[in-house]
Amino acid sequence: MMKPPIKTTRNPEGTVRKQSAGAMSQQSFTATLTLVARFKTVRESQGLTLATVAERMGIDPPALSRLETGKVLNPTFGTLHKWAEALGQKLVVDLTSA
Repeated sequence: MMKPPIKTTRNPEGTVRKQSAGAMSQQSFTATLTLVARFKTVRESQGLTLATVAERMGIDPPALSRLETGKVLNPTFGTLHKWAEALGQKLVVDLTSA
């Protein structure tokens, strides 16, 4: 199996940082954790159980638990949209300059 290519970047201080090309940036990682926390907060504020939301999404409760606890940190857009719909919400994705 091939390993993903390593990307070498320099931070503002000039030190070299190596990152797998398939790895998330710190900013993306933080944004994902923040979004997951929002999903969990909404579920809890609505008084919904993991089992109820998982059933609405068409997944098993342990899979939803792994999403909520951050054990799965790269959910697909499809999963995120299902999750939002299961909570009666709408997921809005935007593109902005960095």
